[in-house]
Amino acid sequence: MEGLSSEGFEQMCEEIFSAFFKSKTKRSFMNDISKTDFLILSKDNIAVDCVHPARAAVGRPTVERLYLIMKQKKVKEGIIVTSGRFASTAQKHVDENDLPITLMDLEKLAALAFKAGIKLVYKKEEPDAYTIISNSDREFRAHLAGRLEKELQCSEEIGLNLAILKRNITMQLFYKICYAVNSEFVVSGNVIHKEKGEGYFYISEKTGKIEGDDFAKVYDMVPKMAYAPEGKEAELMKPSKQILSTVFSNVQSAHTKYVPYKTRSEKLSEKKCVPSKNDISIQSIMCLYLPYSDVDYELFKKSRNIKSLETSSADFFVFEPKNLSCDICGGKIEKDGIVCVSCGSIADDKHGVRCSRCNKTLCTNCALFISKFLGKKEPICVACANKEPDAKIKSKSELSVTGTIKNLLK
Repeated sequence: MEGLSSEGFEQMCEEIFSAFFKSKTKRSFMNDISKTDFLILSKDNIAVDCVHPARAAVGRPTVERLYLIMKQKKVKEGIIVTSGRFASTAQKHVDENDLPITLMDLEKLAALAFKAGIKLVYKKEEPDAYTIISNSDREFRAHLAGRLEKELQCSEEIGLNLAILKRNITMQLFYKICYAVNSEFVVSGNVIHKEKGEGYFYISEKTGKIEGDDFAKVYDMVPKMAYAPEGKEAELMKPSKQILSTVFSNVQSAHTKYVPYKTRSEKLSEKKCVPSKNDISIQSIMCLYLPYSDVDYELFKKSRNIKSLETSSADFFVFEPKNLSCDICGGKIEKDGIVCVSCGSIADDKHGVRCSRCNKTLCTNCALFISKFLGKKEPICVACANKEPDAKIKSKSELSVTGTIKNLLK
């Protein structure tokens, strides 16, 4: 609304009325020279007179002028809409003469727009902005240790065997864009489906990629743990056309429905109902400046790297590696992963073992194996193996070679 010209105000009103009445409009209805008013082409056409900017209250003369033109053009209903206010004489003239004219100020126009699925903004709105403070190396190390302890088994405390080698932090911008959908689908004059709803997306300003539910779970609490930005971060950013286009495309995809209906010949058919861009409104935009950490660290003296977005809590969102993988076979670790306290390797349940004597966590590359009873081979660490001088102990590689020779002999 702020700073709109007379033409701009008319265009805005035209869009609102067209959406509300679900009808087209005709320009230059009352005055072919000024081109400032329009006609709503509904069952009973409605003449609309727009008054903006309104430096003085809209009075009786404006009402009389519209009613005179309505009689000349044979239009039964009229609306006067203004960005200002109406004088008491205007409403009194309408009431006393029972004129078919509605007087509409901004409050009534906003209510009408809302019913049509349009948000009327009185003043220029800037998106809210929040900045997350990056954690110290000590805090990050504690958070990383906590994450690894939840996902991996280890016979020793992970936190005491974890060291941060190098940590680079940059601030990255993400948007939280909230939207609303209000669309109606008609076939042969009958409404077969109404699609209404609202939601939001988190999207990266750098990549233009929409983040998933796991991202939302972490950062939905951001406003409760962030501080107001300062300096460069205080310069609120607006999403690019490309980002908004991505949002619109995803909203359309999320709200597309296949609706069955009967044709005039009573045959069952199906229509793909896709909301148009005009059916989608952006409700709000929030800027999130998040600390992106690129960290080199050691776990039991084995070097690793992790790239993540931080929060002010123990939660953080990991970009790489997205999932832990077995250092021996490269497979994704679904559950029961193990940290080898001997070499620092992370192993899955097939390549991770525990010493049968002291319960130490090992990978199969570092474990020895002791023969017991009916040829059963149990894993054992080097320290425990040295305490059993009479036992027949082999490494994994030796077991593998022995097995190959037996197969060849067969």
